[in-house]
Amino acid sequence: MTAQCLTILGLALDIVGVALVWYFGWPQPNLEPGVGRDLEDGTPYGPNGETVADHNCKVEQQRSRYRRISIFGLILLIAGFSAQLVAQLL
Repeated sequence: MTAQCLTILGLALDIVGVALVWYFGWPQPNLEPGVGRDLEDGTPYGPNGETVADHNCKVEQQRSRYRRISIFGLILLIAGFSAQLVAQLL
């Protein structure tokens, strides 16, 4: 692989990584469990019959998803910068 191809690959990885970190990284939406009221886990919440425990479970899943995708974006950024560094050293 030529240095020019490595540089292009690095820039492409950086663009995708920045987009992922920008959207899923900082600032993240409020993903705190709970509904802002003093309700117990079994209390129905919302018009669809969802309980507070169901809501908390969905929030935790979303928080985990955001964390995984933002870490993947950071890995893409590091890989992109590394590819560009290698291209400059060739």
